[in-house]
Amino acid sequence: MDSFAELDQKLEILLNQYERYKQANAELKENLAAKEQALAAKEKALKEAETALEQITREKEMVRQRIDKILNRLKILDLGEVT
Repeated sequence: MDSFAELDQKLEILLNQYERYKQANAELKENLAAKEQALAAKEKALKEAETALEQITREKEMVRQRIDKILNRLKILDLGEVT
């Protein structure tokens, strides 16, 4: 085999490897983009859940305060009836 044929064969091998790596790189980029999109969606859902939790916590505290007021009024009424 002459030198040019050997170089041509090696060049063809390198070009094939390059094309495979290029294809693999494109697939990895697509995969990364999909994962980044999924992560962004999860982060958004997490933020919405945190906001909802804060709202529920505030509402829970308001309900607790109302219940305490009602219980205090009932105590006052009970004390008024006892005397």
